[in-house]
Amino acid sequence: MNVKLISIDAKYIHTNNAVRLIKANSSFPIDLLEYTIKDHTNEIINDIVQSNPDYLGFSVYIWNVSMILEILTALPPLRSTIILGGPEVSYDPEFFLQYPQVRFIVRGEGEHTFHNLITYIEQGISYQNLPGIAFYQNNQLFINPIQEIENIKDLKAPYYFIEDFKHIPHKIGYIESSRGCPYNCSYCLSSLEKKVRFFNVLDVQKAISYLMDNGCKTIKFLDRTFNANKHTLQIIDYIIKHDNKKTVFQFEITGDVLPEKLVDYINTHAKKGLFRFEIGIQSTNDLTNQLVDRIQNTKVLFDRIKQIQEADIIDLHLDLIAGLPAEDKQSFITTFNSVYKLGAKELQLGFLKMLRGTKIRHQADLYNYKYQQEAPYEIIENNLLSSNDIDEIKDVEHMLEIYHNKGYFGYRLRDYIQSLASPYHFFLKLSKHYKENQYPLHRYQIVDVYKHLLEISEESLVYPLYKDYLERSKIKPHIFFDTNVSKEEKNLVFNHLSTTKQIPLHLLHKHSVLIKHDDEYFCAFYQQNKCLTFIEKAPI
Repeated sequence: MNVKLISIDAKYIHTNNAVRLIKANSSFPIDLLEYTIKDHTNEIINDIVQSNPDYLGFSVYIWNVSMILEILTALPPLRSTIILGGPEVSYDPEFFLQYPQVRFIVRGEGEHTFHNLITYIEQGISYQNLPGIAFYQNNQLFINPIQEIENIKDLKAPYYFIEDFKHIPHKIGYIESSRGCPYNCSYCLSSLEKKVRFFNVLDVQKAISYLMDNGCKTIKFLDRTFNANKHTLQIIDYIIKHDNKKTVFQFEITGDVLPEKLVDYINTHAKKGLFRFEIGIQSTNDLTNQLVDRIQNTKVLFDRIKQIQEADIIDLHLDLIAGLPAEDKQSFITTFNSVYKLGAKELQLGFLKMLRGTKIRHQADLYNYKYQQEAPYEIIENNLLSSNDIDEIKDVEHMLEIYHNKGYFGYRLRDYIQSLASPYHFFLKLSKHYKENQYPLHRYQIVDVYKHLLEISEESLVYPLYKDYLERSKIKPHIFFDTNVSKEEKNLVFNHLSTTKQIPLHLLHKHSVLIKHDDEYFCAFYQQNKCLTFIEKAPI
């Protein structure tokens, strides 16, 4: 039997656990054909035709659904039984069954369903009542109910395929310690799952060790709310005690139910940067949270975030969603400003997506939502946000990415923006400056990012930005500004530094940049692929 499963990932560094779980939990011989969304559809089609499988499965997500539909449309007639699975097809199977080559939809968790479906077909058993599938038979549509796997501890793990061994150091390793989510946010597909279930903690620890031992640099837990796991502390403790100084771990966390003692434990025992917490705030508007069935104590959430920030051990990534019900532009600006001032390393500003099957999509008319009819189903406007409002927030998001999330700038710019009454309007001002001057938002040089910011910066920010620019480089950078230091001053400062820091004078002249502000000299010295900085006060 020839069974092929196709995954099309957003990036090469991603690993599709879904197809591996199906392969691991089937007795049929299954081959994986893996691609990214940057691959050409013709190449994928040629691979499919040449392999001529008996069964052909596609793992369908929001990022690859358009490409998969394009492939299905262009595929020549095959003998293959084509099966689609994944979150994108599970909750609207009728739409995807309109493609004539598609024979079945696997709904929900597919490890048992996929294997059982092929078994029934091969043995001539009626699959009419098989849970978790959708299909047409004699022009009648059957959509059988999703059946969650009760004993997920019995599933075979997807981490140990020998063919993956050499790729582990180059990809993100994904681990599940639980499935399901205890919350019911109406915009999230996880709200459609009925129960939270837990994997065996010893198996989770085994997977952690295996991936670390084989060179995995980033391990991300797929749990929708990692700290809902009864084994959270046990897993955290295991990671700390087995830290190899190379691997970092990412978790999705619900911040307002994150125990203070757990944060204290991590801050006391973990090294800086070992953990990265992704915390969804989405909105600070209480009515908005109520309307999307989101339970959130914002005060406790902010207190926990501040606790994390003060210790500076855990890297923090915060999420916001623009376009939620009852949040007009001013309310969103309030949300944005209060969250930005928390000082997280990354702040992702996303836009509401009306995912298939979600409650918010079914309620679209209630709030006059207009949204893209094709993936990613992002909103265009609603009753409180015009399309112009959405465009403005997107402009802010572009600047947020460049001037905060990319990490080009040091703490000085971050602290300055946090000190402003409205960080939102700072990024909006930057965006308008970019548009007026037709500056590119992509394929830019770092030096240009600094130049464009300095063009609209107040005088008090100029010198700190110069220092940021010099410190971020490991080799002597291109200097686009006047250093404002005379030859005589430079000789005095370098002679002093050569004596006090025991650095050869000729190396200082060759590998340093010296700038001055008021009575302060700032020297950046580049040697052995690192930057050393020195501050001297005049007169010397």
